[in-house]
Amino acid sequence: MFAHPHPKNVAIIGGGEGATLREVLRHKTVEKATMIELDEKVVEVSKEHMPYLSNCTDIVGSAPSCYDDSRANLIIADAFKYFVDNQFEGEFDVLVVDTKDPEEHEEFTNPEVVNALVESLTSNGVMAVHIGIAPSIVDPRADKGVNRRREHLINNLEANPGIASVHIYEEAHCGFWEPRSFLVACRDVSCRKRWYAETDEVDYQIYERIGGTKSGGGPSLVHFDGATQRSFHMPPRAWESIYCHREPEPFECAYRGLDLDKDLYEFLPDNEDGSAFEIRPTKIDGTDGAAVYAKVDIPEGSYVMPTHLAASFEVSDDSMENVRGDPVKELEGVGKATVIEDFIAFIDTYGHSSLQAGSGKNFVEIGGSFLMRTSYDKSDANVRRWIPTHPDGGRPKYSPVYDRYRHSFDVFVVASRDIKAGEEVLKPPALWE
Repeated sequence: MFAHPHPKNVAIIGGGEGATLREVLRHKTVEKATMIELDEKVVEVSKEHMPYLSNCTDIVGSAPSCYDDSRANLIIADAFKYFVDNQFEGEFDVLVVDTKDPEEHEEFTNPEVVNALVESLTSNGVMAVHIGIAPSIVDPRADKGVNRRREHLINNLEANPGIASVHIYEEAHCGFWEPRSFLVACRDVSCRKRWYAETDEVDYQIYERIGGTKSGGGPSLVHFDGATQRSFHMPPRAWESIYCHREPEPFECAYRGLDLDKDLYEFLPDNEDGSAFEIRPTKIDGTDGAAVYAKVDIPEGSYVMPTHLAASFEVSDDSMENVRGDPVKELEGVGKATVIEDFIAFIDTYGHSSLQAGSGKNFVEIGGSFLMRTSYDKSDANVRRWIPTHPDGGRPKYSPVYDRYRHSFDVFVVASRDIKAGEEVLKPPALWE
C-alpha cells in the first residue's frame, strides 16, 4: 500500500477471511475497497468462527466488522475470470492478490489474465501478489523446479509493457511456518522512490496515513514500520542465485560483487609513497585548477579510487528541492545563504542521478575522484562505470542483482583501458547516463 502515494480505490483478490481487507481499511486515503472472493462459505465461516480477522473495531471511522465498513464492497465470483470479463482500464490504485501459491493457480501462466490485472491499474498503480514459500539458495532454475508457475508469472510481468518495475521481498511474520515471498509490480518507475524510502520517511507516511487507533493504545500497525520496509529494499541472496540460473545468464550477473582478480588503486593523500594517484595543478580555460594523474601503471578493469567513490554521499531529489527552495529567502532582512548556494553548485557539478530510474536518489563524489576531469573526446577517456550500460539500454524491470548491488553500480569506476604511469585520468562524457 505504501508503494502508492495516495491509494483511493483498492481491489483484493481472495482474502475471504477479511484480514487483508482490514489492513487496507486502515489507510485513511482509501475511499473504496472491493474484495472478489471465490467461495462465499469462506466469508461466512470466517465471520462466525474467526471474527478477529475482520475486526475493524479499533480503526477510526470504520465499523465493528470490516465487511460492514461503508468503503467495503464484497463480490462473490471467480476473480481472475471477473477481471478478464470486465476488462477494467485504470480502475484501481492498488490490487492485492491474496490467493494460494502460484503453483495452485494456472491463471498466473496465462498472459491474458496477467494483462487484465495490469490493465485494471491506474497509471501509477501497484499490484502485490503472494508468491509462495521463500526459495533456497540451492534451488534449481526456477522454470525447471517446483515453482515453475511463479517464474512464469514473473516472466509475464517482465514482458508486459504496462509494468515498469518489479520487486520481491520475503516476510517471516505473516502466520505461516516458513518465510513467504511477495511480489510488488508497479506501472511507473516512480514507485522505486517509495520502495527505497528511508526509515524515517516510511514512519512519517504511517503517521500521516494510518494515524492512531480508537483505543489509543499501542501502534496502529503491529509489525510494519520504516525499518521493516528498509529490510525489503534488497531481496535475499537466494533470489539473486535463482535469477542468475536463467539461460542465457542475465547481463548483470557478471557483476555480483567486485572482481577479486582485479586490483584496487587508491588515492592516499596522507601517504604519498603508497598512493596510486597524485593531484597536479593545471590550467582549465585559463583558470587555475587541478587534475588527477596516475603514478603507477593501472591495468584495464582495475578499480579506480574505490574507497573515495564508496564515500560518495547520497542526497534525494526531495532534499535537493527543499534546499533549492531557499527557506530563508522570504525572511525580511536575511541575506542569501551563500553556503547553501555553494553546496547546490557542488552537487550540480559533481553529483549524478542513480542508475535506478525513478528512485529519486543522487550520488555526489567528495573524495579525490571529483577532481578527475572530463574529456569530451571519448577516445581520450580511460575510466568507465564498473557496470557498463545494460544491452537493453536501462536496468531490467525485474532484477534482484540490480536491487542488491544498486549502490555499488551507482558509484564504482574502473580503468577502461591500460593507464600508464604519468597519464592523466580522464572521465568520458555522460559517465553516469
